[in-house]
Amino acid sequence: ESRQTWPGAVAQFEIGTMEEAGICGLGVKADMLEEIPGGEARTDPPDGQQDSEFLLLMQALNTLSTPEEKLAALCKKYADLLEESRNVQKQMKILQKKQAQIVKEKVHLQSEHSKAILARSKLESLCRELQRHNKTLKEENMQQAREEEERRKEATAHFQITLNEIQAQLEQHDIHNAKLRQENIELGEKLKKLIEQYALREEVMVFGLFKRLLKISKSFTIHT
Repeated sequence: ESRQTWPGAVAQFEIGTMEEAGICGLGVKADMLEEIPGGEARTDPPDGQQDSEFLLLMQALNTLSTPEEKLAALCKKYADLLEESRNVQKQMKILQKKQAQIVKEKVHLQSEHSKAILARSKLESLCRELQRHNKTLKEENMQQAREEEERRKEATAHFQITLNEIQAQLEQHDIHNAKLRQENIELGEKLKKLIEQYALREEVMVFGLFKRLLKISKSFTIHT
């Protein structure tokens, strides 16, 4: 099958028709098409590099037999591209919204992260302060316990000394009391002996006095 080419007159007619019609009202300008050697149409990309997809389109257009078919195919391709562009724009808007939401969430997360870091820093500071306070309190308690232990030992030693002194005094008192009891016993014995001696002497004195009275009584009777 021979490949169909565009004659120059037909190409000029088509270009004028497309300029007037605006490529089916889609806004495609005729200067996008130009003749290439051999009568084939091509389009150069803006950057001067050939676009493989555009070349495939041109190759597909060259397989058509009439300019009307080529124009219809081009309009159909443009309509597809426009619809695809609209879909891409819709997807882009959706992605932009998602991006804005993600950015908003990112800012929120960064803010929360900053707050969490600040809260963690404050918590760590409080923990260090609490540790220092607990260490100080522990040292004070240990110091107080040592002082209490020293006071307890001193009080125990003082109590033991006092107890020993009292015990020694009690022993001395027991010895002194025992001595006093012995002295009391001895004094009692001496007193008993003195009483007995005194009683005996009284008896002797009474007996002597009785004898004298009796003698006086007899002498008085004789004289009378």
